[in-house]
This record gives sequence, structure tokens and C-alpha cells, in this order.
Amino acid sequence: MVEAPAAALRLIAEIDEYLAALEADWDGVAGARRELARVREAGTKGAPAGNPGGPLCGHLDAALDIAAGRGAAALVGAIRAASAGLYWRTYDAYPPERIGAGFPGNHGFARLIGPGGTIHNDDFGLGLFVMAPRTFYRDHCHPAPELYAPLTGPHQWRFDRGPWTSRPAHQPVWNEPLAVHATLSGDAPFLCVYIWTREIGAPAVLVEAPDWADIESGL
Repeated sequence: MVEAPAAALRLIAEIDEYLAALEADWDGVAGARRELARVREAGTKGAPAGNPGGPLCGHLDAALDIAAGRGAAALVGAIRAASAGLYWRTYDAYPPERIGAGFPGNHGFARLIGPGGTIHNDDFGLGLFVMAPRTFYRDHCHPAPELYAPLTGPHQWRFDRGPWTSRPAHQPVWNEPLAVHATLSGDAPFLCVYIWTREIGAPAVLVEAPDWADIESGL
């Protein structure tokens, strides 16, 4: 274990400040912040794992440029300052034959808190998630309650395989445990803060929908 870099700790603090500005209006934000406060008090040791230097899919700098112009300048500055110490990986729990060809190489996440994160924790996850433009993250669910706080937008979301809805930047999405959801990025890359508040060791699973091939053929 090593001391978490000061820039990463400042980024975590800036994320909390960003979420505080959203807390009054959006489900899940207050609870996620309470869990984050508890974890921050527990320690600052970690052994980050992943690829340093940015997500392999790219698009982080472009996403940050967009986010800086949409009311998140302070958080963007903290991300840039911490970027050299962030370790990126891809989510590989899905069967390759079911997740589709477009998703694996077009996303990445950096875990600030959690197993293999800048701050180690076995049952809380906080980090950054990025997807390339025009990328479909197929319908899936997981036992962990989840908060997405998008810094770019608009992007498309659907829940329980229902109709698609457009969500702008800074409109968080809260997913209850095992709630089925899917994301479709638009012409801009998708960048968000994510939080899993418990049961983070249980993997996400895909939930079949009949229109996956049609959606992906139109990207």
C-alpha cells in the first residue's frame, strides 16, 4: 500500500463538492455522499491498478474540454491535475459474445476508491467513466446501487428496456439494486462520475433486449 497522491485526494474532495451542488434535487446523491464521507474518514491507502496515462479508448481530453464549458470547470481542473496518477481499465465481466463488438474497446474507467483504487475499499466504489461517441452500453443490471453524475451530454438512457430518454450534463442517474439500464452516447464522448455504494464485488450482468443489433447497426 502507498499513500494516495495529493492530487487524487483533492479530486475526491472536488467530486464531493460537485455532488453537494446536486444533492437537493436528485435521488441517491445524498446517500452516496454520506457513504463517501464515511469512506474518506476510513483511510487514504491504496494500490492503484490499471493503465496509467488515460483510457485506452481515448476521448478523455475531448470530454474534459466539453465539460469545462458546461459548468464543471472546477471539477475538470481537478481531474486534469490528477490525471497522471489515474489508472484506467475496462470492465471485462461480460461474456465477449454477448456484450457486442462496440463496447469493450470504446470505454474505460478509473477507480479512485474501491478494490485496486487510489483509496482501497472492499465495498464502495467511486471513479470516472468514459465512453467514446456513438457507443451503446447494452442493457444490464447489478446488485450495487449506482449513481451516475454525467459531466457531458446529452446522451440517451433507458430503464427496464423501456423508451429512450435524453439526459443533459449534470442530471444524475440513480439506479436501484438490480435496476435494468442502458446508455447510448451521442456525438460527444460520455464522461461521468460514478459511485457504487455497496455490493461492488458482485458483477454486472446483461439483460437481453431484442433491439441490440438494430441499435448498433445505426451507430
